[in-house]
Amino acid sequence: MSVVGVSNLGKSALLRSLTDPEIQARYLGDGAASYLFIYIDFNQMLEMSEQAFYELLLRCSIDALRDLNGETYTQVLRHIETAYTGLVAPASSFEIPLRFAQAMTAIGDWLPQRVVFLLDEIDGPVAGIDGRVFLNLRALKDKHQDGLTYVTATNRRLMQIRHDPDVAEFSELFSHHVLYISPLSDEGIAVYLASFAASEDVTFDDEDLAFVRMWAGGHPDLLETTCRVLGMLTGRPVRDPSQNWIIHRRAAEVLAQDINIQAECRKIWNDLTTVEQEALLSFQAFSEEETPPELESVTAKHLVVGRGPERRVFARAFDDFVQRQQAARRPDHRGVRVDPDSGEVWVNGAQIPTLTNLEFRLLLLLYGRLEKICPKYDVVEAVWGEDYIEEVDDARIEKLISRLRQKIEPDPANPRYLITVRGRGYKLVEG
Repeated sequence: MSVVGVSNLGKSALLRSLTDPEIQARYLGDGAASYLFIYIDFNQMLEMSEQAFYELLLRCSIDALRDLNGETYTQVLRHIETAYTGLVAPASSFEIPLRFAQAMTAIGDWLPQRVVFLLDEIDGPVAGIDGRVFLNLRALKDKHQDGLTYVTATNRRLMQIRHDPDVAEFSELFSHHVLYISPLSDEGIAVYLASFAASEDVTFDDEDLAFVRMWAGGHPDLLETTCRVLGMLTGRPVRDPSQNWIIHRRAAEVLAQDINIQAECRKIWNDLTTVEQEALLSFQAFSEEETPPELESVTAKHLVVGRGPERRVFARAFDDFVQRQQAARRPDHRGVRVDPDSGEVWVNGAQIPTLTNLEFRLLLLLYGRLEKICPKYDVVEAVWGEDYIEEVDDARIEKLISRLRQKIEPDPANPRYLITVRGRGYKLVEG
């Protein structure tokens, strides 16, 4: 089985849960005793090498067997420990795969249960170590059909991570057994909101639930940040519809600039193949009736949900991120363009010198409200922080505006992009 899903969607939690005896009993019943689940987190590899891969797999196997009682387990454990010693201190490089094969043979032949290796975070090893490692895993599976099973967890399908023949042999094991992890369901989101509200002593109503569902789409990390931002604005009292509208509008403004939201969306984006990224960038161009091949993969990953006129990117936060990527790729883009993730800024297609932290915060605020007036209060809150509302005066704001104009305006004395709206605030315009 190959478990596939974008960053932080719950793949690791799923694999770890399979080692829980209560979970095994619930889903396998009396058959649970016929399986031995061994969890391996490949983030714990000591280095990116064949030897480190084998070392971690055997180390986790030894730890699992030490918890079992019986003469058979003791004999297998002793055999694997001997092989492990030879693997970590080999007389030659030839001994490394040999010792690993000896240990795996003992596991496959002597243990009374089917051993299920839960190979978590295996993306890096698949991409980076000798392909013969995975050819060996395939050969061991072929030899011990009933004794060994592999479950992998990756951000992409194995065949998308690496294409060489050795890895392809291993990937073939999973070609018809792929499970795409989906975000939380509407019911799951409601349960999470109730739990968050209780733990943080805030009040969420049905309108809040709809807002969170729209912005986070059931992605756990996006969900947590969205709830935290909304919780800070809602507080404890129950609100009327007009107050909800104001709160949700403000929450949307904060979320559009939140660094945690941006970082998580960047992780999701980087998990995708180039073809998948291009499919999302072109998403709006597809008609409601068609589902072209390039959309199939992102749909399988639950990044595009719904059908017909209801089809959409799964979360408003990620949809906004995709739209920014699309805008950043326009070669003829005029005016000011900002990449919130890299911190790079272009004016009329030319990259400008690096902005200071305060300058970038100011520009990011104005860019998020392009063509809209931004009051001075909002500038102070976004740039310096709410604690400085009483301390930052107009002169200090004007000095920062002037510094920013020096970097983005062709003629700072006659600004074209960063405009002062007397008595109301500032706005960034297309020019």
